[in-house]
Amino acid sequence: MSNEDQEHNLERMASAIEDLIYMGVIKFGNNLDQEESAIFSPQFSIIMSNVKADMKKSSNTVDDNMKLLYYSLLIYLNEHLKLPKSLTMALGNDIEKYHEQMQSMKLISNYVSILQNIFERASQ
Repeated sequence: MSNEDQEHNLERMASAIEDLIYMGVIKFGNNLDQEESAIFSPQFSIIMSNVKADMKKSSNTVDDNMKLLYYSLLIYLNEHLKLPKSLTMALGNDIEKYHEQMQSMKLISNYVSILQNIFERASQ
């Protein structure tokens, strides 16, 4: 990966983190063993716990965790950011059907990637 690609990737992830903070999905908090780290907001954590309970899967694969975070993010957009349910559902359906052609899918993928990193760190 070239320096330019690395710089672009870093900017893309920084932008995604900024968006997630702005939306209130994540925040920075103090951990006992780390100075300051990104954590899920209480509102997002509750949604994620409810979605996980509804998924009723015993496996904890990366793919399952990505789905969990993706669905939780869509529900969060509806419930806490007051995006209309019909718009949220249409966005989710379009992303699943036309994901390669949608610019919004790239943003959602970046968001879920950041959330996945936080999830994995919290699970350790």
